[in-house]
Amino acid sequence: MTVVAYKGKHGECRDHGQAAIYPGPFKAVLDDDGRVLERGVPTAVCAKTFALYTHAPYTGLLQLLEPAQPFDPATAPLFACTPPATVTGGPAVAARRNVCGLTSHGGDPAAACC
Repeated sequence: MTVVAYKGKHGECRDHGQAAIYPGPFKAVLDDDGRVLERGVPTAVCAKTFALYTHAPYTGLLQLLEPAQPFDPATAPLFACTPPATVTGGPAVAARRNVCGLTSHGGDPAAACC
């Protein structure tokens, strides 16, 4: 038997202006941190979560968007991460991110939408 485990994130959450979009097919999904990703809705994520989404087990499941002009990590503001969902309280509502000025992860910054 082979067991595969994935290490999570630790430390401060910083806002680099990044977002993730869950394309479907389900109405919404819940990630391992309890973040709700609604189908087709750009959800703001911190830099650490964005980095996690670029690796297994999330690879290829989300459309990742980043600013056409990268943020300086030294001056990036703190990001208020969404608290995990609870059985009694229901899922927390994730912050929506305006996609204006964002481009697909690894894409051409000149192709930013606005």
